[in-house]
Amino acid sequence: MSYKEMIKQTLHLIDNWLDYQTYIKEIPGVAVGIFVEDEIIFKKEYGYANLEKREKLNDQHLFRIASHSKLFTATSIMKLYHEDKLSLDDRISKHLPWFTSEKDENIKQIRIRHLLTHSSGMTRDGVTGHWIKHEFPTIEEIKSQVKDGISFFEPSETLKYSNFGYTILGQIVEAVSGLSFSDYIQQEILDPLDMKNTFADVDENNLSRHATGHKNRFPRKDREIFNHVPARVMHAATGLSSNVEDLIKFYKAHFLGNNILFPDYIKREMQRIQFKNEKGDRGLGFGMLHLPGKPVKESLIGHSGGYPGFITRSGLNQGKKMILVVLTNASDGPASDLALGLLKIFAKIAEEKQKFKLKAEETKPDYKDIIGFYEANGWVSLFSQIGPKLVAVGPKDVFPSDFMQIYKLDKNNRFIAPKDLPFSSPGQPVEFIDGPDGEKIFVDSHRAEHKRFNYEY
Repeated sequence: MSYKEMIKQTLHLIDNWLDYQTYIKEIPGVAVGIFVEDEIIFKKEYGYANLEKREKLNDQHLFRIASHSKLFTATSIMKLYHEDKLSLDDRISKHLPWFTSEKDENIKQIRIRHLLTHSSGMTRDGVTGHWIKHEFPTIEEIKSQVKDGISFFEPSETLKYSNFGYTILGQIVEAVSGLSFSDYIQQEILDPLDMKNTFADVDENNLSRHATGHKNRFPRKDREIFNHVPARVMHAATGLSSNVEDLIKFYKAHFLGNNILFPDYIKREMQRIQFKNEKGDRGLGFGMLHLPGKPVKESLIGHSGGYPGFITRSGLNQGKKMILVVLTNASDGPASDLALGLLKIFAKIAEEKQKFKLKAEETKPDYKDIIGFYEANGWVSLFSQIGPKLVAVGPKDVFPSDFMQIYKLDKNNRFIAPKDLPFSSPGQPVEFIDGPDGEKIFVDSHRAEHKRFNYEY
């Protein structure tokens, strides 16, 4: 069974888990896409583009993808590098003569590579307070801060994430290419990849297409909303907007084996670990989302993003030819948890693939009448079918695969609980019976009845 076929078998589970996560955590909206090998096998939206207006989220809504912008900036730098228009070991001042300071000795030693790997030692965001004031700096304010000094460490001393650094990289793209940053990525990345739903920054031409960004949820209060704020000169670090389908197009171009943007040697250089840190390994632009306890080959290589009202996470796995995109329109949107939860489901299915493989003499059972949600006293379970097996998870769990029960069929709609979860009544029977209204009822190992659970949000 191929990896794609395995993942396709989980679609009922992940669809219902994502839907319940959106509901139980009161996330305004979630958009998810999964690409494997040669096709998008899953793409769906949950919740609302705007809670106040009850506007349902759809696949045409744009999300502020924030620090995903760094991947586009790094890609731009590497295109210029491939064309021999710059070197990764160039000092920044070679391309930006204004990048100098008599107060900051470290500045003269900063190279392009340091900016790409967040190892320059410079300030994270500068001193303009734009994340709170919602007014991003001008290029003159950036230059003024450089002159006053922006370093806190020497280059290569430590990993220090820097939006300021990627803002400088955007200026290098402009200086070397002779184009504005937005024009460069449009001509060199967006147009070649047919990314018609991606923009360098929010403006009056695309504003109406954006989902609304929502503030954090507080107990017994309605969520407030954010007005969209242009990132201005910092758009190379955090300004882009996009959607699921376009981000999948972008990552596909970073798969090995095509020359759409540049050759494979550039992709390998971008995606290998360049600066190792226990809190997050860095490539050139790319970051690594590692699965705890799993080898690096299981990692998702991509980026996360956080903008007022939006949290996002996406990436690719080169070996599996898999792309995962998770977008949310809330400042507390659990995009990384959802992505990690999905990755752990995929890993669980791969580890247990023999259990989910249909034997030659077997006929695949059909559990469509019993799968779904069941509830008793507020305890909700989600049953799904993966291959020939009935499985159950807690749909509110962040990582549902950690306690997934894979049941053994006894007879008819009677099953035996697995023995590998000692606190979940291993070896005891559970069954599904017809209720008085014709709906199935789940009878657990203690003979307690759980009725079908329906919810709205």
